[in-house]
Amino acid sequence: MMHEETLIRKKNKNPFKTFIHSQIYFLKLIIKEHPRNAMFFICITLLSSVSPPLVVLLNKKTIDKISSINGDITAFKTVIYLLILYYLLNYAIEIFREAQDYIFEKISLTINFVLKGMISEKLIVTPLKKFEDSFFYDSIKLANISLSGSGIKVVQNVISTIGSLISLVGIFGILMSIHWSLPFALFLSTLPGIILIFSSKMKSYHMERELSPIEREMSFTESLFIDKRSLREIKIYNTGEFLLNKWRHLFKGTAERKLKLALWELKSKSLAVFILQISSLAVSIFLVFQIFGNELSIGSYIALITAVTTVQGLFGSVGGNLGNIFETAMYNEALLNILNYQEEKTETQLIPVNRVESISLKNASFYYPNSNEKVLDNISLNISKGDNISIVGYNGSGKTTLAYCLLGLFELNEGSLKVNDVDINDIDKSLYLSRVSAVFQDFMRYKYTVRENIGMGNLNKINNDGKIYESLKKVGMHKKIENYSKGLETFLTKELPEGSELSGGEWQRIALARAFLKDADLIVLDEPTAALDPISELQVFDIFHELSSKKTTLTISHRIGPTKRSDLIIVMDRGKIVEQGSFDELIDKKGMFYEMYESQSLWYKDELLISKGLETITN
Repeated sequence: MMHEETLIRKKNKNPFKTFIHSQIYFLKLIIKEHPRNAMFFICITLLSSVSPPLVVLLNKKTIDKISSINGDITAFKTVIYLLILYYLLNYAIEIFREAQDYIFEKISLTINFVLKGMISEKLIVTPLKKFEDSFFYDSIKLANISLSGSGIKVVQNVISTIGSLISLVGIFGILMSIHWSLPFALFLSTLPGIILIFSSKMKSYHMERELSPIEREMSFTESLFIDKRSLREIKIYNTGEFLLNKWRHLFKGTAERKLKLALWELKSKSLAVFILQISSLAVSIFLVFQIFGNELSIGSYIALITAVTTVQGLFGSVGGNLGNIFETAMYNEALLNILNYQEEKTETQLIPVNRVESISLKNASFYYPNSNEKVLDNISLNISKGDNISIVGYNGSGKTTLAYCLLGLFELNEGSLKVNDVDINDIDKSLYLSRVSAVFQDFMRYKYTVRENIGMGNLNKINNDGKIYESLKKVGMHKKIENYSKGLETFLTKELPEGSELSGGEWQRIALARAFLKDADLIVLDEPTAALDPISELQVFDIFHELSSKKTTLTISHRIGPTKRSDLIIVMDRGKIVEQGSFDELIDKKGMFYEMYESQSLWYKDELLISKGLETITN
């Protein structure tokens, strides 16, 4: 369990502290994964940082020597040596730059792989309730931006900034030898650009947060045009133009915001560049005056102009790196909030659950994040080993939420859940989940092989062909799979080579086979047949009840037909249990269950008559 809203709504009260923490975190991670490469990268950066001042000095000496050759063979040879040294130094700078990029790419790929794995691990153990909050998805997106923009790239920016500052110190020494004001003038000329970068990053971050929900909707809309399931409906209902217009509206809305920011950046950059060029012109005129007064040589002039350009470039690099550091630090807050998530550990030893003998709810209430509406309202329920219970009710009555709470997937806001008379918070939940199985309405249709689709139910048996075929045989799918040329290795999607597609009913059977591969004490069937016709639904429930005999079962449906096989029927409405009893008891009561039965009776009338006729003959 985690503290409420810690993960998704943690505010950054101290940005600098968060930044330092993130740098230490990533630096430790880099050193742990790539200690030698990290040291090599730092050494190359430091070597590269002393190169710009050397280039300026070599440039000065070379030009001065060239201007004084006048047929002097010694001066000529010196110029040749200086030129060779100059170009060797430039070559070394380029090699250093390429080596830096390669080493950091190597480090970055490894660290991103590690971080993505860590995020996935954290999301797996994050309470399911968090995924009901759109703000949480914003945090995930920001964390992914941190990774895609290489969250650890901020470490590279920090090291590069240090290298640039070392270069600036060397060049500043050269400039100050001419006049003390030159370094300060150049710094002031680049200051507007640095301020602009910070402002731009801040605006971009806030825009990203605001546009996040809109871009998710736009992304979903785009996905409809490549999903054959949605394309069927698009063609049938002729919704193509409507969806295209919706996408255009969303795209234009986000584009306008982004272009507005881009226009602001254009205007600001134009002003910053103008100030930069004016200061460069002023420095150039000042140096010309120095030459006019015979205080500066031509070589010194060219070298110093180069130095001015280099300094401005270094300031721009420092500003860009600091801006990237600032921006990434903001995104890193979301990343670190996820990575630092820890499940609360109880001081008492957790009680193991080897068998599920009973489950009970007492005065249980539940509501979703950012909502005060109770989806479950003061529910009390007792389930004993071997019970066959059906939960029915209209859509939105809280049936599925109740199932999630019973399975321990949702944490109650009020009341208690006990397993074997022990509070859910005091038991080893992982062991409890290992004793339950479920087929949900939106069960997964993995685009993997048959083996993997079934084996997901019990990974210990994923390579056991006999057990998998046994499970397939129970649901009547073994012959179809045996006829595939690749058998269990056949992909269940046409999107992959030699894959096969299944019908809705066949997918239901695959989901059942997956559930029954796991030797569970409690099996939940949560409306997985909602898309089937009533007769097909009854066939699926027949298979389910046949395979789950002597186990505790919980079937959830808004249809009445399957409930006649249940020991106890619970009727829900607006988050409350309004009726409970056997099929006959609830029919005789003529309450809500009876009303549902009457409205659906035509679906099951013939089947019920046949069933009663068989019972009469048997008796």
